[in-house]
Amino acid sequence: MSNKIGVLGQASTLTAATTAVYTVPSAKAAKCKIFYIVQGNSDASTDFKITVNGIVVADHTNITASNFLFSSPNAMKEGPLAALPTGVDGDTTGAPAPSEYYLSAADIVSYTLAGSNALVCSVQVVGTEIDV
Repeated sequence: MSNKIGVLGQASTLTAATTAVYTVPSAKAAKCKIFYIVQGNSDASTDFKITVNGIVVADHTNITASNFLFSSPNAMKEGPLAALPTGVDGDTTGAPAPSEYYLSAADIVSYTLAGSNALVCSVQVVGTEIDV
């Protein structure tokens, strides 16, 4: 077995459902951050929630009219903005959120879309995974 660094898991399911992004393998532990961007549906509102091992760490309802919700270096939740993040400052830069999560074997990072499907949804778990 070997250690891993970088993108530990990623998902981009657009339909209203719960999607597992990363599950820590057996005999492993992980230290990670979460990076995401989601665009609400242009026809109806989209709800978005991120869960780390059963605990909700970000929750936003009614992302409307194709607005973007995303993580930044300053916060788990920025936006919704009417346009893509511009990168002008920390509040408008898409990046892993500042919170770090320490996970054990079988812990799960997931997201849930509800209401309507998203137009864009990309979630990554980035960090390190080590043998224990």
